[in-house]
Amino acid sequence: MKQLMHSKHRRLARLGASLLVVAGMLGLGAAHAAEAAKPVAMVTSVAALPANLRPQGVPTDFVVTPNGYFAANCVQVVHADEKLQADGRIERMDGALRAPAACTQPHYSLSGMRVMPDGSSTALAGRTAPTINGWVLDTNFVSNVSVGRIVANWTVPTAPSNAGSQVIYFFPGLEQLPTVQSILQPVLGWNGYGDGAWTLASWNCCVNGTTYHSDPINVSSGDKVTGDTYSTCAAGVSCSTWAIVSKDVTTNKSTTLNTNPYSSLTWVFGGVLEAYGVDTCNQYPRSGSISFTSIAVYNLNKVQIASPSWSHDMPVGSQSPQCNYGITATSSTTNLVY
Repeated sequence: MKQLMHSKHRRLARLGASLLVVAGMLGLGAAHAAEAAKPVAMVTSVAALPANLRPQGVPTDFVVTPNGYFAANCVQVVHADEKLQADGRIERMDGALRAPAACTQPHYSLSGMRVMPDGSSTALAGRTAPTINGWVLDTNFVSNVSVGRIVANWTVPTAPSNAGSQVIYFFPGLEQLPTVQSILQPVLGWNGYGDGAWTLASWNCCVNGTTYHSDPINVSSGDKVTGDTYSTCAAGVSCSTWAIVSKDVTTNKSTTLNTNPYSSLTWVFGGVLEAYGVDTCNQYPRSGSISFTSIAVYNLNKVQIASPSWSHDMPVGSQSPQCNYGITATSSTTNLVY
């Protein structure tokens, strides 16, 4: 194991040196080149999950994301002064471009599909049970017009009383229909970076098999959070420039992913609970519920869509553990009970 770690560190060092050389050739500043050469934030590894809770068929060196299981090099950070383009290149505000490492490995979806970078997919043979891996609860509706913004507030819950290697995510979000090309999400995560703590980051998935997120920030139980996902273009314009802002209102810290939505967004999620490696109810946050409030959805004209009719969805189905799951919602609130 020690020899493997040394080898890994040498590879990372060589990668960092290579990035610095290329950055110099492209005229990037030395400080930003050094930043680009840093290793990707260490998203929780599948290997961290107990062996009996790992999904069957997913490699143990993959990582757990809000979009399923990915090879670590297929998870890319887009920094605050950068923007994700439609082709997966990352653009700085000064116009300089950097390209992430090409993702050649498949990723594994929440529904148990092996998805290749070109989008083709095959079903896995099965998965270990009983355990929760994937979406648990959500509210959603399909808009008959393109959406230009969704904003929602919520509070960081208490930590799980049984705080092991499980990963918990909460977020509102936007997707396309009938073909989902991406999902825009301001995400609150528990143990999302193998840290046994709460973090905020903004995510978008998946260009050519890669998932992208902003630099994560630390938050604390009881902090007030706002997730704001919106088009940055003028009213009435369908454009490729969006921002996903995840903000801790209590501390006034925020993290933003500037990104391309890839297509018109009409599938709206008021609040989602997603979990990995949960096989007992006390592995969820102790509070037992979370409320997304002041949810507001706007069309491309920046006019609020009145009274969205939220569907109550329980993807968890009859999986174990059953934890008194429940959903209540109004046009502007979603309460998820677990």
